[in-house]
Amino acid sequence: MHAKVMTFAAAIVLLAIVALIPTLKFPSAEEVSTFIGPRLWPLCLLVALLVLGSFLLATTWRSSRSEAVNNREESTSDPTNSEASTSTRSRTATHHWWLMLGTVAYTLLMQATGFLLATVVFTLFCTLLLGARHWGTILATVAVAAVLIQGVFSYLLGIPLP
Repeated sequence: MHAKVMTFAAAIVLLAIVALIPTLKFPSAEEVSTFIGPRLWPLCLLVALLVLGSFLLATTWRSSRSEAVNNREESTSDPTNSEASTSTRSRTATHHWWLMLGTVAYTLLMQATGFLLATVVFTLFCTLLLGARHWGTILATVAVAAVLIQGVFSYLLGIPLP
């Protein structure tokens, strides 16, 4: 399992480095007459991708080394712990599929109902999917997400939303 995650993390880091080169050629805010130039957002995403990919690579490598040391010290394993781990992994995988389906539905719903209603439904769905159960927290998350996204796109970036 560690080999797959390390390969994925290395690919992410490599992708970020390769994509960073053409991104640096985009015009900056000084070269165009906008507050935020076309280079800022892709550059921020690529730097975040590079940092997070490197962090994943380092933590996975460290985890695999500590697991190898622990496996040498213990010759037997607890079968009940393995079953619990498998159950958690399958539940998490199911959440990923629901999240991807929700994202597709969000995109389609946005075209039909508009940005605000689709964002409220999508944020509510994701908040419940990720385990929030207190309605005060859920409503606060939905309200903050809708206002924040609307504010960033409409007012800060000047991009009209459907």
